[in-house]
Amino acid sequence: MNFQPIFKMSAGISFLFLTLLMVSGWGLSGGYIPSESEAFSSILYLRKMGGIGQMIRSIHFYLSSGLIISGFIFLITFYLLGYVSLYKKQWYFSLAIYFLVIGSCFTGYLLPMDQNAFWGTQIRLGIVETIPFIGLTLANLLRGGLTFGSETLSRFFTIHGSLFPLILSIISLLLIQYQWESIKTVLSKVSILIGTSLGMVLIYIGTYSISAPLELPANPIDVEYIPRPEWYFLWLFEFGKYVEWAPWIRSTLLPFAGTLFLIGLPLLKQHSLKQRFTIATVWCGVWLILTGLTLYADRNLPNKLDYEAAMFIQAGENYTSLCYDCHGTVGKGDGPQSKTFDLETPDFTTEKYWLETDDFKMIKTIRDGKGKDMPDFKKNLNTHQIEAMVDYIKRSFSTLK
Repeated sequence: MNFQPIFKMSAGISFLFLTLLMVSGWGLSGGYIPSESEAFSSILYLRKMGGIGQMIRSIHFYLSSGLIISGFIFLITFYLLGYVSLYKKQWYFSLAIYFLVIGSCFTGYLLPMDQNAFWGTQIRLGIVETIPFIGLTLANLLRGGLTFGSETLSRFFTIHGSLFPLILSIISLLLIQYQWESIKTVLSKVSILIGTSLGMVLIYIGTYSISAPLELPANPIDVEYIPRPEWYFLWLFEFGKYVEWAPWIRSTLLPFAGTLFLIGLPLLKQHSLKQRFTIATVWCGVWLILTGLTLYADRNLPNKLDYEAAMFIQAGENYTSLCYDCHGTVGKGDGPQSKTFDLETPDFTTEKYWLETDDFKMIKTIRDGKGKDMPDFKKNLNTHQIEAMVDYIKRSFSTLK
């Protein structure tokens, strides 16, 4: 099999993805606030506003996975073509870039501060703690202390948005210097140009129509939440199930052995194509099997709802607990308390009500109360929950479509 076209294509696409990731990251940093109280709100603002801001976030989110895939294909074909021994410096630079990309995914995972980000990072830091001798110190260094706090988010943001991009830029420039002729050859191929151009079109179309996921804001007391790592770490998560008696095997021995193998490849005796293909197949096979086992084991777990869907369900629960007594099950204002005390409760199912109100009036009424019959709920519901309540009432009871 001729791996040369795949190698060139993956090189071009990886370079494109890395460039777009760094540019989109800089764009996002302008509106991101790395604090526990405002990080989620700054991401939610992009989501609600839509447009270019949300598209940039989607590009950043999806291309991180895209770069993991294209970079992996590049490294595999680099090895299959027998270039590892011929181009040692390029191999080492490529490995460094790939490891930095994985590190960027690790640190960037926390930044949205939704449920998945918070609990997933807690699990990852727990794995870091199992590294012998230095694990706890390293985890505390990343956290900024013994527990997760405001310093944690600030440190992750600094590493993700400043330190890693700086190192990536330096290494990429060195790689270009050592491999400029081959890069010119790759970029001169019509097929590569067509492929990357098509990739750009698909990226923008896809990210514009499919928003990056966002769950409910992080809730540190929600111990029932079941976190899972990103798909490219599922194999390591699965492997950890078999070495629970010695967690350092997953956190230290396995990563160290894998890294040492990759670093040592240029120093080993050149393998034949058949041997290289066998090693690559086994490597990929183990990864796919472990990943598949995790997906199979989690097949019955409930789906993780996006922010809007989860907020709608939560709003329904809040309506039942806070509003039912007066407004009733179907919003007619005939709840048991309203009937008992003859309260002036509006009927959400009438056209007249919706013609005389708007979102702003409803939000103000729920937040501050109205008259002697409608209490305020600003202590029970935050701003996002009040907005979700308005949306729930409109979608559930309004006759105006």
